[in-house]
Amino acid sequence: MRILFFLFILLFSLQASEYIIKEVSREENSTTQWIALPYIFSSDTTGLTGGVVGIFHGFFQPQITIVASLFVGERLPVQAVQNGTLKQENAGTQGGFIAITGVRVPYTERFFVSYMGLRSYYPNQRLYLNASNDSEKDLTLSNTNISPLQTQGWNNWANIDLRYVMPLGESKKEALPVIETMRGLPINRVGIGGGAPFVTGQTVLGFKPFYQRWTADKFRPDAEISSNGLKFYLEHDNTDYPDNPSRGYHFKVQYAHDFGAHDSTQAWNSIDLSYSQFINLGNVSFMRQNVLALNLWSAYSPSWDKGNPYIASNGTTSTVYDKGEPPMWEGARLGGMDRMRAYDTNRFNDKAAIYGAIEYRAIPQFNPMKDQKWSPVPIMWWQTVLYAEVGRVAPEYNLDLFKELKYDVGFSIRALAATVPVRFEMAFGSEGSTMWVMLKQPF
Repeated sequence: MRILFFLFILLFSLQASEYIIKEVSREENSTTQWIALPYIFSSDTTGLTGGVVGIFHGFFQPQITIVASLFVGERLPVQAVQNGTLKQENAGTQGGFIAITGVRVPYTERFFVSYMGLRSYYPNQRLYLNASNDSEKDLTLSNTNISPLQTQGWNNWANIDLRYVMPLGESKKEALPVIETMRGLPINRVGIGGGAPFVTGQTVLGFKPFYQRWTADKFRPDAEISSNGLKFYLEHDNTDYPDNPSRGYHFKVQYAHDFGAHDSTQAWNSIDLSYSQFINLGNVSFMRQNVLALNLWSAYSPSWDKGNPYIASNGTTSTVYDKGEPPMWEGARLGGMDRMRAYDTNRFNDKAAIYGAIEYRAIPQFNPMKDQKWSPVPIMWWQTVLYAEVGRVAPEYNLDLFKELKYDVGFSIRALAATVPVRFEMAFGSEGSTMWVMLKQPF
């Protein structure tokens, strides 16, 4: 079994929309909550690794969430090339993550800014490059064409997310709706969720500068892929509770463009669209909530000119890509913590992608930590989840996307900690099984 661990939402904002949470079961309807958790895990990528994560909500401004983590791993034997000579050395996982989301820009009413960044070094990254990332070949020991590149190196990224809450629907008069919750479920949202688009719900326009750099120290000290650019998006949330919806819908359309400036490997662009629907199945005596959650996502890279080579030079390194090809972590990609969870991160990447998911989410009445007044670690509910996913990438956006779809199934245990859902998941697919621990609902 491959075990992968992330406590982060890479390249995706922690904030689905802008609002204030007041938990009425805690003292004075407090909007401030925090939690600090140590963690330890082991994987082929990192070795034995431990760290600590802190989640802080409602400090400084009532809608702000801060997540910070530091982690370090054991030193593993690895190979490196120095001055043309292959040598053995030891390297260990190390890194830090910070996210500050939902900060209202001073002297404005409707502008909010977030920052997320990760600096990390891994002794044995698994990377899918060139012909190794399509949906037609399975990862098997006999198929050497798709063996992932395994190398130590840096994976550093950062983005700034500037959001404008439009004066529509719930935010027509006040930019920040106040959601009152009792033990983590909303109590002042009767009749909210699923109304007419843009007439109800919250609509956000977003602008996001981004940067990411990956290095392969195993081959040459200067072997790397870099990307920087801008993302523009329109997001509409029409659910009762964006962090854990029980009814309504959510959609987002996004355009990303790397202009090839500064140290970017090459210019590229992509567009993606996501739609989620949430259906309340009603409650039984031992359940607080029963929800069927559906998600459809698709992406396309107009700039990707298949078969037209582009040679990227970096010092003494030359690498051949398709012209206009996004890096493996952008564009039409599947695999990892958010889509096709049984597969390695960025396992599938091509010019076009289609993906669908269904989850059954249930919150039982039973919660041994429901009396939280004595504890600084508020666990408001536990949630059990069963899910299934299908998806595929293809070199063109046509009917081939729907042929020989990849699939996986899995289960999850989730908890609401300091207003942020934390989830432990197991997923099973045709190339094995994967374990994930992370923040936020996948959709």
